[in-house]
Amino acid sequence: MGRINSRNKGASGEREAADWLYYNLNLHTKPERNLEQVRSGGGDLVGVGCFCVEVKRCQQLALKQWWKQSLKSALDRQEEPVIMYRRNGESWKFIVDEELTILSERDYRIYAKGRLAEIGYYA
Repeated sequence: MGRINSRNKGASGEREAADWLYYNLNLHTKPERNLEQVRSGGGDLVGVGCFCVEVKRCQQLALKQWWKQSLKSALDRQEEPVIMYRRNGESWKFIVDEELTILSERDYRIYAKGRLAEIGYYA
């Protein structure tokens, strides 16, 4: 079995994450991959309300490093950092604070919908 190209795996993970966010958070439009990320900054996905989402689809976890990257991207855009990550065969997990608290899909859905409601996204 050959190795999966990490760029393709990342792009596939971003598309999968965009679908999950769209359907589970009842977003107005489906988030899109940020193809200008290298040039203009920001997270991996755009169009997720007040959130700057970094998507990680890999087996090796580097939570502290990912949080630093996510925080920098979010501050550039004045958005809230979120790391959305998944290992092979597992469900998505989410990190939303500097304590690196890990939320399940269910818990993140509740958290994110609450934050989006607070800022008037669903109004």
